[in-house]
Amino acid sequence: GSFQVRYRPSREYGHGISLGTALAISGAAANPNMGYHSSPVLSLLMTLFNVRLGWWLGNPGPAGSKTWKLAGPRYSVGPLFSEAAGNTTDRYQYVNLSDGGHFENLGLYEMVLRRCHWIVVSDAGEDPECSFADLGDAVRKIRIDFGIPIDFEPMSIYPRSAIETLKTPGHNCAIGRVRYSVVDGADAPDGIIVYIRPACYGDEPRDIYEYFKTNPAFPHESTSDQFFSESQFESYRMLGAYTMEKLCTDCRGDFRCFVRDILKRHLQMEAPVWLAKLLEETKEQEHVGA
Repeated sequence: GSFQVRYRPSREYGHGISLGTALAISGAAANPNMGYHSSPVLSLLMTLFNVRLGWWLGNPGPAGSKTWKLAGPRYSVGPLFSEAAGNTTDRYQYVNLSDGGHFENLGLYEMVLRRCHWIVVSDAGEDPECSFADLGDAVRKIRIDFGIPIDFEPMSIYPRSAIETLKTPGHNCAIGRVRYSVVDGADAPDGIIVYIRPACYGDEPRDIYEYFKTNPAFPHESTSDQFFSESQFESYRMLGAYTMEKLCTDCRGDFRCFVRDILKRHLQMEAPVWLAKLLEETKEQEHVGA
């Protein structure tokens, strides 16, 4: 569901959606109705040629009070015409779900809307020059819609083109601050974002580095490439595993420990004043709650 309509229990919604199905729906990049990218002509053409990766499910809001538990529409003609006409709003019994990236690609917008305080964002979008377009888009939308600023400490995540001239070590993550206190009052605790981004600097396992050197687009190959070779798939998988092994330690789910280890072992920096204070306040609150 969503904040605008309402939420339904996930174990009952859509006749019980599996995690795999949810992931598949979230990757429905080619769809007649694509949020900001929708076009009446394109919607009609994509529907006619059946380029439709979206999924029809019951509306989780009041309009879908009789349909939200169903696995899909009883009849397909109505939804098909709705797709062709671009008439896929949340006012009907069924809603058309597609790639979340048609609005915001990281899921950060929804996390801030729900006032999450510990956020981990993994950005695997194509961005060979490390312009952080998806992150910038999310930060901009959040500030415009909610009035909540998000600040990041200096980022040392570098593109391939800068590796040869690096004077400081490159990293795979950055720490950010979600300033809820600007909107919710001075007493409202701010949030912490751990932003993770794939990058290669030469210290990776040899198979990853070999693939990196022989494939100029890695690890930012276009998402239009839907047919990975075995070595390509394994290189991406192993880069992700290697990156997370560097960042994750034996903190056993303790987010404060996770952040401290990233600062000490990976970013090799002292916690900024705001972060040190926030981590300490969170620790004190947990002791009081216990």
